[in-house]
Amino acid sequence: MKNPTRRPWAVTLSSLAALGMAATAFAHEGHGSAISAGKLAKDAKNYYGQTVTVEAKVEDVFDNHSFTLDEDALFAGPDVLVLVPHGLANMPMHDQKLMVTGKVRPYVTAELKRDLDFFDEGKIINKTVKVDYNTRPVLVATRVMTTDGRDLLTGSAKAMGGDSDMATESTRPVRPREIAPDAMITASMLVGDPKKYYGQTVSVQSEVEDVLSPNAFTLDEDALFKGPDVLVLVPRGIASQLRHDEKVTVTGTVRPWVVADLDKDLEFFQNGKIVSTSTKVDWKTRPVIVATAVMTQDGRNLLAQ
Repeated sequence: MKNPTRRPWAVTLSSLAALGMAATAFAHEGHGSAISAGKLAKDAKNYYGQTVTVEAKVEDVFDNHSFTLDEDALFAGPDVLVLVPHGLANMPMHDQKLMVTGKVRPYVTAELKRDLDFFDEGKIINKTVKVDYNTRPVLVATRVMTTDGRDLLTGSAKAMGGDSDMATESTRPVRPREIAPDAMITASMLVGDPKKYYGQTVSVQSEVEDVLSPNAFTLDEDALFKGPDVLVLVPRGIASQLRHDEKVTVTGTVRPWVVADLDKDLEFFQNGKIVSTSTKVDWKTRPVIVATAVMTQDGRNLLAQ
């Protein structure tokens, strides 16, 4: 028998109370006093030694131990360099909005090497980008949260201010650990020095330039390093699912474009016929990635479907 005294808004009130408790806990962790990357970049010395939470968009991703947060137009200054001692379980994307909590430090190579085992004299940071890191504040991260509540350090969804794993079938990352974050590079890095990467497995974050066939597409190199786009070969015909300018993360082995070798090793290559010949391109000048994973921004691996 239904309880005649049960009020339909009672559950709503209890739910609001629970949300209020979560919000309070979130504020206690420092999220309530989040600052912008621009403010930290401008007034870095005021924050040295303090634990802060910075809300900003990702600018550059160097590897699973380092990335930068974009400073905003209001406070002009250098971007904020983030160092992640335990590494990221899931890699962020360019322009993805994050909440990063950690301790602010100046960029002093000797001290960072002493305190951080992974730092390796600063070699973890991509040197092809000419940046004076001595001018950048460093945030040594203890938490990296996405706007939908995922913790990129663990790959799980967490309640704001809680430590319990709240991942569900709808929020739990579904991609397998196929991506090798230690080898995360940009398309520009690859086209700038492809011979350096031949034979290596890398992960490249970039935008799709052209879809050439169901088994081939190219990744756009950016304006910083002029060169040919990166050609991606996929063993299954999933390229037709991609759109121009769609952001993806591609993992695979880097190879030179040698038709005889690719035809010998790849059953789907068909002596290069999988690549459209309607576009007059000298493919020999392009690095090739033979993909083992093609990840979309929403976490789908198109090669695993």
